[in-house]
Amino acid sequence: MKRYGLDETLDILAVGAGPAALVLLHEAQLAGLRAIAIDKGPVCGALVKHPTYMRWFSTAENLELSGFPLLIEEKNPTRREYLKYCRAYARIHDLQIVTYHEVTRVIRENGVFSVEAKDLYGREYTWRARNVVMGTGFYDSPRPLGVPGEDLPKVTHTYSEAHYYAGHDVLVVGAGSSAVEVALELWREGANVIIAMRGDKFHTKYWLEPDIENRIQEGSITCYRDASVKEVRPDDVVLVDGLGEEFVIPNDFVLAMTGFQPNTSLLESAGATVDHETGKPYLTEHLETDVPGLYVLGTLCAGCESNVIFIENSREHGPTIVRHVAGKRAATPQRV
Repeated sequence: MKRYGLDETLDILAVGAGPAALVLLHEAQLAGLRAIAIDKGPVCGALVKHPTYMRWFSTAENLELSGFPLLIEEKNPTRREYLKYCRAYARIHDLQIVTYHEVTRVIRENGVFSVEAKDLYGREYTWRARNVVMGTGFYDSPRPLGVPGEDLPKVTHTYSEAHYYAGHDVLVVGAGSSAVEVALELWREGANVIIAMRGDKFHTKYWLEPDIENRIQEGSITCYRDASVKEVRPDDVVLVDGLGEEFVIPNDFVLAMTGFQPNTSLLESAGATVDHETGKPYLTEHLETDVPGLYVLGTLCAGCESNVIFIENSREHGPTIVRHVAGKRAATPQRV
């Protein structure tokens, strides 16, 4: 695999290679800065984890990067179309991305960062950069149920497609858009669907709420409101209602659509301050942390509020950071 930038001191090293980081790399090119990205998986690996047949809610113009045209037949791109688009963006702009290397440590000494990473075989490599940009997102950190049996093979926090679950008893945990979309698709593909939610109302897109409520009212989908999971067992699940009463339902699979939480451990180990209540790092208007030269972009900026930053509004993070880095470089003589 290619390991760009090992024998030089980079202007910018991005940890993570999602859409916002791709824009960052291209903007750095335009500004004459030397930049690479390192990702533990493929380019835009977080998007690969989205449901196989999903279609974006955002329209093509809101997903385009740096004005690079997203040409599709319909108004909203599919997951496959957008992944192909991101690959094309990286290829045509000749962006240098080191894939399948997991960054394990970031240290700042004498104004320069050392970034340590391991490849798939555990071999260690170290890069040097004047500025580091964290764009690791949150899809690798699902919010746990915190109950016995959560580690059973029947439990998952991600969803790919309904085929795996057709003809089975499936419990969907959650009340957000992901839970609703998954429950409806599973039901339409022949699964026996039960929903468990802590509250009494769904928090989803306005056009989905009538659909799910109608399916519940007609008895196609069973919904337990004000209920939570107490224990997961091989052949059933123990639920508890708001009054503390326990009941058991037969079950083959549990899809915990409980959302994700930011993993700020790498950021904090590099010295950045993070509000542990909100999960948000301290950031200036330039998206720089309180460690000089250490920046954040993408959903990691929002902490636990993962529903406020999307591709369409994180596209501006890269240009903001590059302008600040370029300004510092112009004002300060650089020494390798």
